[in-house]
Amino acid sequence: MSTIFRKLSVVTLAILMVSINLFAQEEEQVRDLGRVVVTGNKFETPIEKSGKVIYKITADEIRNAPGRTVADLLNQLPGINVDGAFGTPGANLDYNIRGGRNAQTLILIDGLPINDPSGIAMDYDLRLLNAQAVEYIEVLKGAASTLYGTGAVAGVINIKMKKPSTDEPKVTLSQSVGSFSTLNTNADVQGRAGKLSYLVAGAFAISEGISAAQNNDPATHFGNDGFYRYSGNTKINYDFSEGFNLGANFSYEKLRSDYDDGAFMDADNEFTLKQTSFGLNPKLKYNKGNVQLRFNHNQIKRDFISAYPSQSEGENTQADLTNEYLFSEKLKTIFGLHYQAYKFVTDTDTPNATNIDPYFNVAADVTDALTVNVGARLNMNSEYGSSFVYSLNPSYLFMLGEENKLKAFGSYSTAFISPSLYQLFAPIYGNPTLEPQESKSAEFGLSLYLGRNFTLNAEYFSREEESAIDFVSRFDNGGNYVGGGYDNVVGVREIEGIEIDFQWQIIEPLSVSGHLASYQFGNPAQFYRIPDLKLGFNTRYALTPNTNVGVNYTRFGEREAAIFADPYLVKLNAYNMVDLSISHKVFDGAVVFSGTVNNLLDEDFVGVYGFTSRPANFTIGVTGTF
Repeated sequence: MSTIFRKLSVVTLAILMVSINLFAQEEEQVRDLGRVVVTGNKFETPIEKSGKVIYKITADEIRNAPGRTVADLLNQLPGINVDGAFGTPGANLDYNIRGGRNAQTLILIDGLPINDPSGIAMDYDLRLLNAQAVEYIEVLKGAASTLYGTGAVAGVINIKMKKPSTDEPKVTLSQSVGSFSTLNTNADVQGRAGKLSYLVAGAFAISEGISAAQNNDPATHFGNDGFYRYSGNTKINYDFSEGFNLGANFSYEKLRSDYDDGAFMDADNEFTLKQTSFGLNPKLKYNKGNVQLRFNHNQIKRDFISAYPSQSEGENTQADLTNEYLFSEKLKTIFGLHYQAYKFVTDTDTPNATNIDPYFNVAADVTDALTVNVGARLNMNSEYGSSFVYSLNPSYLFMLGEENKLKAFGSYSTAFISPSLYQLFAPIYGNPTLEPQESKSAEFGLSLYLGRNFTLNAEYFSREEESAIDFVSRFDNGGNYVGGGYDNVVGVREIEGIEIDFQWQIIEPLSVSGHLASYQFGNPAQFYRIPDLKLGFNTRYALTPNTNVGVNYTRFGEREAAIFADPYLVKLNAYNMVDLSISHKVFDGAVVFSGTVNNLLDEDFVGVYGFTSRPANFTIGVTGTF
């Protein structure tokens, strides 16, 4: 902790020195970095009043990058690593935020945790998502179980899907093609008819891919592992009155992906995933607040066709009822009740469970400078009992003159991960006596805002995880493996780190940004395949008012991977990614042409041990709105 703390002290001093220099050099304000975010406390909050650092991928950034997946977009954010994103398009994805894996990272779709109850980590599969159907993405780092429940230990990825937003009918079409015979087609139409607004969208993606497994034998040939996905969704919203409206949505996704037998092992295996989802969202506004219900029911089915075929089915019903009340502009409260019922189908049984979670959050501007967020949640589960979590998140805004501000913030939060149904009840490996994993997180940092054209964030965090759930191998007295299963691991898992990022609009056509995340693991063996360092630099230049060029550089640090053969532990070298992008608008922005070259320098690296990483590749696309 002392090493990281010394680093943060240097960073803090650097922020103060930079603030003095840039304040003296401040030019005309050309870019508004002030963004409104909602993930930190469920209220619309100006970023300078938020007690958290929250990253946002905007609608324009997504629109200007047809062909990029959600995993690609996330991988360019500070301190976030999506393992597997550089492999064949259908590769498994592992989300890492602050050393957390899929189970510690909660994914929200339109504010609700839509997940797969049949999965080991009960997580959401990002491969299902068509990025062009996404309105924006917010990423919150740190524990947020008081607001969002199980899994929000290391961070939250809140994905907001497109919704009806125009009165006049509008059609958006996008098409991209790229390396490995990759093609993406997207279309949506939206508008309003009287009190009814609507959006209907569909998409299709296909790729021949590359071999998933790495081939180390020139005398053999490994086949390509392809991928296809099609999806459709419909959203409608009806305004019964000025104070009451009802939204509804339906979506269907299907993907098929080829996969190999494992590291360095070719095979003609096939994986199919189907998901249907239906939701309702009534909202009633009253004098000083609103009552809202977010309801969703999703079903998911997975089929594995290989020498060891298997199937799994999951079903998940969620309802989040909230009452948001504004006592005044300085005091906002939200009280909620979250209900979840979920089950999955095995060969012999259909285990199921329910969660009932009352929770609250209070956001108070104690003074013009001091803001405090306080929250608590009681999780009551039908199988393992209950968990209580809470959070305290103050921030203080120093006015440096004119529009320059310095924010100091900190938080202390507890969080939990409930055992999945698979971990509790799976044949052979399940353990019905499992307890939820618990964690404690602390963080503090500074954010500097110089006018509207410069932002700098620096923060330190530490997290302790107790009763971690893991697969535990068992051996007899002679050291022979006799089986294994899921259990609560004895001891504490620890991680700490510093994260720094900045955004600077130097002059009107030129902007730059950079980021650094450095982590120290208490026991590196508990954080396999997670980089201890990630840093990057991005620059964008407007050649003309309608033409932008960008270069993105990212370095992923060293990792260790466990393997099932001698030497059983291998070190994976750090690697660098350089991406080039260009976009050009015509017809007043109604049509956007874009192109990207990923892995521009054609770096040969190992992303996942024994599996192939993509060489230099390209995508070109066009998006039109009519």
